[in-house]
Amino acid sequence: MKNNIIRVKSYSGYKAEERPISFFVGDKEFKIKEILDTSLEEKWGKRFRGFRVRTEDNGVFKICYHEEERLWYLEG
Repeated sequence: MKNNIIRVKSYSGYKAEERPISFFVGDKEFKIKEILDTSLEEKWGKRFRGFRVRTEDNGVFKICYHEEERLWYLEG
C-alpha cells in the first residue's frame, strides 16, 4: 500500500482530515463530486478510514486515510 500514497485536499471540521475534497495522482487533481460510502477498516493491524468517491469526471475511486501515519492511500 505504500506505493499508493497520494496527496489529498480535505475538509477538517470537528476532526482533522474529516473528509476528502480532492486528491492528486501525480500532477493531476481529481475533484470529488460525491462521497458514495465511508468505512472504518482494519488492514495489516492498522486502522483506516475509507472513502469510496465519485469524481467530477464520473470516475469512482477508493481512498483511505491512516490516522496514525497521517497519510492518504489510493486503493486499486
